[in-house]
Amino acid sequence: MKKNWKRICAGVMVAAMAVTFVACGGGNNGESKGSVAVSGVNEFPIVQEPTTLSIFCAKPYSVSDIETNDFTKWYEEKTGVKVQWDLINGDARQALNLKLASEDYSDVFYGFWLSRSEQAAYHNQGVLIDMTDLVDKHGYYIKEMFESNPYIEEHVRHTDNKVLGLPTLNMGFSNDTESKMWVYKPWLDKLNLKVPETTEEFYEMLKAFKTQDPNGNGKADEVPLAGRNARGLQTGIDNYLMSAFTTWGRYGIYNDNGTVKFAPISEDAKEGIKYMHKLYEEGLIHPESFVMDRARVTALGENDVPILGAAPGKWTIQFTVGGSSTNRSNEFVAIPPLKGPKGVQQTTNSGDTDPGLSMFSITSTCENPEVAIKWADWFYSQEAYLKTKANEGTRLANEGETGFDGEQATLAIDPVDSSQVFGAVQNNRWLDFALGYLSLEDSIKTANHTIDLPREKNAYEAYKMYAPYRKDGLVLHDFPIPTEDTAEFLELRANILSAIDSGVVSFIIGEKSIEKDWDAYVQNFYNLGLERFIEIAQNYVDTL
Repeated sequence: MKKNWKRICAGVMVAAMAVTFVACGGGNNGESKGSVAVSGVNEFPIVQEPTTLSIFCAKPYSVSDIETNDFTKWYEEKTGVKVQWDLINGDARQALNLKLASEDYSDVFYGFWLSRSEQAAYHNQGVLIDMTDLVDKHGYYIKEMFESNPYIEEHVRHTDNKVLGLPTLNMGFSNDTESKMWVYKPWLDKLNLKVPETTEEFYEMLKAFKTQDPNGNGKADEVPLAGRNARGLQTGIDNYLMSAFTTWGRYGIYNDNGTVKFAPISEDAKEGIKYMHKLYEEGLIHPESFVMDRARVTALGENDVPILGAAPGKWTIQFTVGGSSTNRSNEFVAIPPLKGPKGVQQTTNSGDTDPGLSMFSITSTCENPEVAIKWADWFYSQEAYLKTKANEGTRLANEGETGFDGEQATLAIDPVDSSQVFGAVQNNRWLDFALGYLSLEDSIKTANHTIDLPREKNAYEAYKMYAPYRKDGLVLHDFPIPTEDTAEFLELRANILSAIDSGVVSFIIGEKSIEKDWDAYVQNFYNLGLERFIEIAQNYVDTL
């Protein structure tokens, strides 16, 4: 039976394309189709005979050559498993759509951050297998992670208890509250400005940055506020600012005491958009903030003469370079969530660290799923974190070393003889490309002995500042969806997301008038199926 793949993939497609393929009845439950014998639980090597695992993924940005990487070769020797890398150099999601059309999936989809609804869609169409039995039988560190943090297991498992994907999780204090605003402290000091607490005070601060020449060069070159092309995410300026007016998230829906609401058409959102339009119209927001990438924003943050006054992000190195000669990453300080005109003051996560997002899924064409799950399992160990993801020099703490909270540390980071700055391309480790898990407690209880300590202390102070305002469980980024609703929901979500992106940005930059075009903007959502979109989300909320 053929099915229209465009309906299934609408929520993840970058380039619209209709693809059809033969559905496989929801995939299998991880039964091996091969004859390779595997070792016992947490025993290595995984196999005694040479075995290949094909992995489909985007080329890692921080690794110069994944095939010759030192850790790659070490892990091949440890496991007995040779990885055949199917690397993407261009648009990852477009490449995924082409892969799906080919029906030659590779054994593993790696690094695509598939939401639970996307995982369910791919499973229903026979692309991804249910890994529940594999985790139960072969998982060691995966189950250890679930037991230590039930919140993770709750978000990984679907409503029918299936495990369709595994995350990579840094639950560190910088990730605990993602949508922060950072302000260049030397400018606050020079202009004798207090840290803004309200939307009006934030506006006045930006005006001062623009008009009072805080960098002292006699030029009107200051950029009061800049963000990235990431509406609804941590590095987009709307997520932080709109949270002072309403509960704001990428897809618009949120749980208001058991009732699903759609924020982008509310009167509160209307006032927030008006506020952002005022900032933009007065030149307080960089005009390219809705199209710039990370490199462009970082160029502003690292300009020889300081020109950037404020930027959003979960940490300063999302718009500066850690360890650079400017020391700019240490000179920006977090300001608290702003209080809006109605007294709303909150922070909600953008969903980037949702444990339900899959970094690792096994496909239905994998001949030896037991090998695949055992290959992935070790990455969730502390040993793997230290060897693959942690900063160089990270080790277990000694007695008497203290973390950021002043208590006995569990981990420590020593200086290393390296000229590489944070995020530099290297070829000895996998860094953020690796699966793995770091708990919030371990991140706080880390003794940092490196020159990065000031930046980390800065980030820890930001975490403490934001923690009292954190609102969990309000924004509905993603949630398990019944099989019969998955395709419909993904198509609705894709269309509604596009309408939010284009509509909100058009109002902010003045391409559309809130006074003249608001009603048409609202009606468009209903034309796209907003009522059904909310209904599916409400059905989920009713189960909580």
